[in-house]
Amino acid sequence: MHINNFYTYSRYKSIYCTHDREPFFEVALKYARAIGKERPVIADIGSGEGDLYNYIKAQHFPTDNIYLLDSNVKTVESNKAALTANAILYTAPERLPFEDGSVDLVHTSHLIEYLSPAGIYPLMVEMDRVLADGGYLVISAPLFWNDFYNDLGHVRPYNPRVFHKYFIEMYRNNRLQKISDDYEMVDLVYRYHQFPLDEGWSSSAPWLDSVIISLKRILGKLSIKKMYKNGYTLVLRKRRK
Repeated sequence: MHINNFYTYSRYKSIYCTHDREPFFEVALKYARAIGKERPVIADIGSGEGDLYNYIKAQHFPTDNIYLLDSNVKTVESNKAALTANAILYTAPERLPFEDGSVDLVHTSHLIEYLSPAGIYPLMVEMDRVLADGGYLVISAPLFWNDFYNDLGHVRPYNPRVFHKYFIEMYRNNRLQKISDDYEMVDLVYRYHQFPLDEGWSSSAPWLDSVIISLKRILGKLSIKKMYKNGYTLVLRKRRK
């Protein structure tokens, strides 16, 4: 690997070592721009209080056709009053309130981990149904990490490979039928978490412990970090027929 690649990789990890969702909203906006329409139709499933909407608006991108779908009645009412009339009460994995092929970009952030496998599959089918040819499916979700089950609503983590298996490449051990053959993966951005350097380092020998402590201090001075992947944003494109 060339030094430029090391620099790029280090910068990449520093950007995405965060619980802030804005760097991942930027990925969604990148592909909203790539659609090539002045006002693309965007469905944000599990929108919460409209964080994606507010981010896109702050970037001076048109928000006329952004639909905010959420299962919380008060949140939907608040979004409708403060943000957009396109706030819709919706609980996954119900049928999405759009015609077939009418949405240019489907976005969902930190929703799928609240669904069982029996719930995520019909949602995937619905996302495929409403997504237009040439449109993008943008999914952000956590991977398994130490704090995953600190949220009592979390059912299980879903690796990005799940979407690859049901939208791109069929496997013999797929439990359910493949949803589509029309997709390609265009982007996969991982989120990172930084571990404290003092975790997981110990010895039964006092002299070796002193060496380890000194080593940790040196690593800290050198700004060396202990990091691992704890989430991702996946982008799939539905090919034009």
